[in-house]
Amino acid sequence: MKLAISAEEDTIESLIDQRFGRCKYFLIVKLENDKIKEITPIENEGAVQGHGAGLKAAQQMGNLKIDAIITGSLGPNSTTVLDKLGIKAFHASGIAKDAITKFIKNELKQIDDIAQPHSNTNSIAETKSERIFFPLLDNNGLDSEISQHFGHAPFFGLYDVEKKELKIIENKLNHTDPAKSPIDQIQDAVNPTTIFSKGIGGRAIEIIAQKGLSLKTGDYTTIKEAIDNLDKLVDQNTNCGH
Repeated sequence: MKLAISAEEDTIESLIDQRFGRCKYFLIVKLENDKIKEITPIENEGAVQGHGAGLKAAQQMGNLKIDAIITGSLGPNSTTVLDKLGIKAFHASGIAKDAITKFIKNELKQIDDIAQPHSNTNSIAETKSERIFFPLLDNNGLDSEISQHFGHAPFFGLYDVEKKELKIIENKLNHTDPAKSPIDQIQDAVNPTTIFSKGIGGRAIEIIAQKGLSLKTGDYTTIKEAIDNLDKLVDQNTNCGH
C-alpha cells in the first residue's frame, strides 16, 4: 500500500498539515504487511498554484498511484478528483509518525464531509459553529479586556458565534499536570474551535496546531472589539518566548 501524508516538514516527525492542497510536503509511505518499508518526502505541486491547489495536489496523488491519504480536511475540487481516482482520505492531526501507527491499527476516521474552500482573508465570521476562546484580564462581559499573556490570564471567555453567547470562567489551569497540557485542559473545559491570543509560547502554538485548532490574533483590546472585527483576525504564528 502507498500512503501520502500532508506535512509541514519533510520528516516523519513533522506535524500533519491540516491543508491538503496547500501543504508544503507530502510524505509518501510504502506499507507492507502493516510495516513501514520506505518513506519519501516530496514537494506538493499544488502549493505553488495560484488557484486550483487542491485539484493539482489530487492529480499528483493519482500520478503517484497513491492508495490513501492522511490530512486535515479536503476541499470540493480535491474531493471530486480523489473520488474518481478511488483514493480514500483519512483525518488526523499531530505527528505524522503517530498517524501512520493509527492508520495501520484502523483508528483513523475516513473523511466524508467536504471543507469549505480556503479564502485569502482567513475569515472565521462565516463559520456558524465557531467557538472562540479568549484569555481575559477581567470578567466584564463583552467589555472584558483581553490579556496579553495567554496561559496566565485570570479569566477565560468562550464566545459562540452562532448563538452570540459569551461564557466567562476563572482560569484554573494546572501548569504542573504531567498528563494534560493547559491546551488539553482548555479543550476539556470549553471545547473551542478557535483560540485568540496576543502573546503565546511556542509549545502552546505547537499543541494547538497538533489539535487542528485555529489560532488567531488582532490588535483589539476587548472581546467586543474582536467580535466586531472577526473577518480581520489573522493567523497567530509569533512565539512570545514563554
